[in-house]
Amino acid sequence: MNSHCLSCGMPISGEDGKDRRGDYCLYCTDESGNLYPRQVVQKGVAEWLKQFGPQDPAIDYMQRADLYLSAMPAWAQL
Repeated sequence: MNSHCLSCGMPISGEDGKDRRGDYCLYCTDESGNLYPRQVVQKGVAEWLKQFGPQDPAIDYMQRADLYLSAMPAWAQL
């Protein structure tokens, strides 16, 4: 199994099973382990990126999240 989520890149250990749902983290999947739609994951990544970026309304964090996700294995082919 991977040590990082193939959808968002978050580290996942899987040792206790609480942060892993197959190759994805609990933030990218529902309770059954099904991957959320890209737009849902993109919004979460955008919110995460906002924490580390400047509070500038001109920055499009959804666009940055889209570029980030395009490099992730789960989304690279879409």
